Amino acid sequence: MAFDVKIQLNKKFSVPADIDTVYNLLADVPASTNHFPDLDNLIKEAANTYRWEMKKIGLGPIQLQTIYACEYTCDSVTKSIVWEPRDTTNNSAKVSGKWIITETTAGCDVNLLTDALITIPLPSLAGIGLKPVVKIEFETLTNTYIKNLSKALSTVTATA
Repeated sequence: MAFDVKIQLNKKFSVPADIDTVYNLLADVPASTNHFPDLDNLIKEAANTYRWEMKKIGLGPIQLQTIYACEYTCDSVTKSIVWEPRDTTNNSAKVSGKWIITETTAGCDVNLLTDALITIPLPSLAGIGLKPVVKIEFETLTNTYIKNLSKALSTVTATA
């Protein structure tokens, strides 16, 4: 038995970096994910396809690990970055999304849109208490990721 947690996020932030700098960091999946907290492994599965393995969490004998794979499509002309879920061994989640990068006079506005469906391998009754915790944890990790990216993109501009 298991239960699913659906999560949708729409996060916006601004950085002083130019659009090429922002795009180049976000389109480089390994470089971008260096800023993601609690990522245990990022494994290249195929061209433009990466498997994310998050750190295990839990207490005692109950250890949970979120694993999912995404194929990334990046277009340097339109500065678009989109990812779609791909089935691989041991997936516990499906994640899709996109980055929207808009050039401004002060740098760029960046918008992260993501949808996740996380399957928790525990009895569905546990979902009553755990669903809100899983959502909060996902959002907290994403907020830290954005904070780390913002800092990196501000530092690039300051030293350029």
